[in-house]
Amino acid sequence: MTTRKYLAVSSMTLALALACGQTLAQDDLPRTPAGKPDLQGVWSNATLTPLTRDRELGETLVLDAEQVMAMEGGHQDFLAAEYAASDPDREPGAGAQGGDDGDTDDGYNEFWKEVGERIQVINGEPRSSIIVDPPNGQIPFAGDPRARFARAPGAPGRNDGPEGRPLSERCLISFGNHSGPPMLPVMYNNNYQIVQTEDYVMIMAEMMHDARIIRIDDELMPHMDKWMGDSVGHWDGDTLVVTTTGYHPQHTVFGASENLTVTERFERVSTSEIVYTFTVDDPTVFSQPWTGELLFNAKAADQPMYEYACHEGNYALPGVLAGARRAEAEAANQ
Repeated sequence: MTTRKYLAVSSMTLALALACGQTLAQDDLPRTPAGKPDLQGVWSNATLTPLTRDRELGETLVLDAEQVMAMEGGHQDFLAAEYAASDPDREPGAGAQGGDDGDTDDGYNEFWKEVGERIQVINGEPRSSIIVDPPNGQIPFAGDPRARFARAPGAPGRNDGPEGRPLSERCLISFGNHSGPPMLPVMYNNNYQIVQTEDYVMIMAEMMHDARIIRIDDELMPHMDKWMGDSVGHWDGDTLVVTTTGYHPQHTVFGASENLTVTERFERVSTSEIVYTFTVDDPTVFSQPWTGELLFNAKAADQPMYEYACHEGNYALPGVLAGARRAEAEAANQ
């Protein structure tokens, strides 16, 4: 699709998006037999809206139609270039068309990704970032954030053994904080299934098939050290409010410490939308709590969750470790 044609279609799509998603009256909300808003189903939070805002936009949270079309159209142009036929005679490492812009340090090409094609629209506002507070749309790190991501003294190196590899590579938890909380979109598999009873809400993340069980009206057990923390919820009117603490020490949410608390709010606003609001609070790492808003869109009934077979047929890890041992042996013999 050419940019001009895409912009025309995008303009109509934006107008429809702004017209839809009206807040339902309480009497019209889908409800469970217990009378609570029914959050069940399969949902997607895929979006082109980034977590943090382009710094050139400053404190501009709401985009105008021209900005939305430029961002969505630019993404389509990028995809068109990525999907273009490759030059079979190009030099190794060269770009698809034979130029010197090739990037071979990439585990996936765009065919496998599914990041979403639209800017999210919440309360009729096309958003420039998921983060809505602080007003600049940035994560308010206190001090140098790199210090929080440094490897702990005595911890195994990346090539020392399986324990030194990232958690997502070891299939223990999703990368990019997709499983949450907070639950954020990543480059593909941005789907969740919610199952709800009076006493529990279960959220299954398609990436890594992580299941988080939220207890309703219970006490927190902050020292459980679960991968996704210990989550307890309660109903504030028609909004499900969930508080999570007690994350596993190896699961660092944006470099947060053991003092991390995440508060989520799930508000069903239409037959096809949930507005998901989260606040991340850790005074030892962040200069202030920060808040984001994200739209969860209902998937069609014929689009179920699929199995995520994390390392099926993947021989990269033994290759990485074997290569490191070979390099060590060669260095010892010099």
